[in-house]
Amino acid sequence: MDSFQITAKKVVTLVMVIDKEQRKILLGYKKRGFGAHLWNGFGGKVEPGETVKDGAIRELKEEAGITVKPELIQKAGVLLFFFEHDPVGLECHVYKAYEYEGQIQECDEMRPQWFDIADIPYDQMWEDDKIWLPTLLNEQDPFFGKMHFKRKPVEGGDAMATASTTSKLSTAVAAPVESMSPTPFGAAQPKNGPYAMFMHHVERNLPSAPKEASLDGSIASFES
Repeated sequence: MDSFQITAKKVVTLVMVIDKEQRKILLGYKKRGFGAHLWNGFGGKVEPGETVKDGAIRELKEEAGITVKPELIQKAGVLLFFFEHDPVGLECHVYKAYEYEGQIQECDEMRPQWFDIADIPYDQMWEDDKIWLPTLLNEQDPFFGKMHFKRKPVEGGDAMATASTTSKLSTAVAAPVESMSPTPFGAAQPKNGPYAMFMHHVERNLPSAPKEASLDGSIASFES
C-alpha cells in the first residue's frame, strides 16, 4: 500500500439535498474540472477563514443556487480519499439537507437535476457513491469511510492489470466482510474518470458525527 501514502490533505465538502416526501435526491452533473461528466452532490474546497459547514452552504449556493440555513444542514459523515501515487488526500465532509430556500439554478460548473431515489445513476457517478450514499439515504449516519482509488491503465497499456477489491462494512453491532473477484481496472466503470475503486472501509451508525480524520484514516475528533 506504499503507493497510497499521503503526507497532506485537502478539506472539501459535499451536500446531498433530499426531498423525503417525493423520495427524490438533487444531484449535479459536473461539466468541467475534477469529476467532470459525472453526477454528484454539491460541494468543493473550504476557503481560508470559513468553517467547514459555512463552506458547504456556500458551495451549495454557488453550484445549485439554493440556500440552506445553518441549523437545517446536518453532518452525515466524513470520507477520506486516497489516490494512487498522489501524496495529497481528500477529507470530504458530507452533509444532508431536507429544506432549502431559493430557486434551483444551473451554473457554468454544475447542472442540477432531481432523481428518484430508486433511480440514482450510480453508473454515472464516482464508484464510492454506491457504497456510502445508501447509508445516508437509509439514515444509518453518522458514518466514516476510507476510499482507495487506483489509477486505470492508459489506453494502449496493459488492460489486464488487476487488483483485489475488498469491501469491509462495519456497524456498531457487527462487522461483516465481503470479498469480490479481481476486476480489470481498464474495463470497470469507464465513465468514472482515470481512477477505479481499489478498496474501501465504511463504519456506520457512529455515536456522533465525525469532525475530521487523521492521515492514517482514523477519526481524530467528533462534531454533530
